[in-house]
Amino acid sequence: MSAATPSNAAVAELIQKYEANITNRSRRVARIELSKWTTEEVKGVMDQLVPRTKRKGSDEPCGPEFNHLNTSLKSTLMIQFGIWSILSFGTIFLLPMQVGAALYLLLHGRLSAIWRELPKPTALLFDWSTGLHAFVKAPMLLVKKSIEREEALCVNRKGKFMLRKHGYAVLSHVWGETMGWNTEHSWGPVELGLRKRGLAYHHFLKFFRRCDAEWLWVDVLAMPAVYEDMSTTEKANIETLRTGIINCLHAVYSRADKIVCLDGLLLHLQSGSMVDVAVILSLGRWINRLWPFTETKLAKRVILKTEDAAFDLDEIITFLYETVNNEDHRYFHIFARLAPLRPVPLGFRIWLDYLARPGTSEPDLFREIYSGCENRLCDVEIDQARALFPVLGLKWIAGWTLQEGLHHIADAYPDDKELLLK
Repeated sequence: MSAATPSNAAVAELIQKYEANITNRSRRVARIELSKWTTEEVKGVMDQLVPRTKRKGSDEPCGPEFNHLNTSLKSTLMIQFGIWSILSFGTIFLLPMQVGAALYLLLHGRLSAIWRELPKPTALLFDWSTGLHAFVKAPMLLVKKSIEREEALCVNRKGKFMLRKHGYAVLSHVWGETMGWNTEHSWGPVELGLRKRGLAYHHFLKFFRRCDAEWLWVDVLAMPAVYEDMSTTEKANIETLRTGIINCLHAVYSRADKIVCLDGLLLHLQSGSMVDVAVILSLGRWINRLWPFTETKLAKRVILKTEDAAFDLDEIITFLYETVNNEDHRYFHIFARLAPLRPVPLGFRIWLDYLARPGTSEPDLFREIYSGCENRLCDVEIDQARALFPVLGLKWIAGWTLQEGLHHIADAYPDDKELLLK
């Protein structure tokens, strides 16, 4: 890794003016991915970021809106009164228009439209008003069936669940950005009582709407949570279920129509430039996590969502490859950071030669993993091994330690043991 220079330090300092809690990432990216960039060039990209709206607890575009579930009788009655007031007044407002429309349709002999179309506004109002205090949580029976059948437990816009083998997308995100909560003293999950209810419906819609899918697989919904007040036996049972789902992830990721990346920083970008997207993605938290490597490596397509657009990761990588003519090109290190996320295209001769096993022209999976996992981290220690199991086609065993997982990989791939240890 190259040492920091005065120009690198200036670039890192500039980045930190646009985004909080980015000190370490800005320094690393300034030293590597943006090492050939001037501060003026970087500023041109950073100026395309929409400033964050400061909100208590979480100012992430897909973050939760509240941390505490008020279960008092007074609060519950007030919420129910508010919901039914909205529904009642809304229905009264719509009724005259619906009656007038019904008479018009009746006079013109369009009877089928009366019962097919007229109830829709009231139904939409009912769904919206009841959704104000609704929660989305997967039924445990379907969780178990998803493991038995090795199918994806998906959810639709209405919060309904279905097992699917095709016709769905996968949400790829950073847990802290979509589920985390800041208090005056600490950072972590929302309160236990709220987590047990599931995802608040309007929180769920924040990321569902951005994924442009009828059915969506979401890890925090498809995988049951281990709660801190569970008994040892309960925790072990849930961990067994979670392991079962992890062992299905190769099928879940590879069958999906697309993986949709919702990176918190990228969702603030307003730009039509693929280079701008690549730069901001390099600065985000998503690319620094290990699980997204597994998700994108197995995906048919990877869609990157910005504040107002969507980009195909393969198209960005291809554009960078075709633009870069040598290692001194200012896009080279950005390309080198993104390219290992995807299967190596046959046309990428230089990249193939770099990743090929010595003495062959075939890409080597472990070299791709080694390159792709550099500078990536995970919050759970055993995920340093477990996150690679879906890519390698291996099965994890509940209760394994990190070392046991690594030894299993070494036993399954003896020819690559030296690179694995490296």
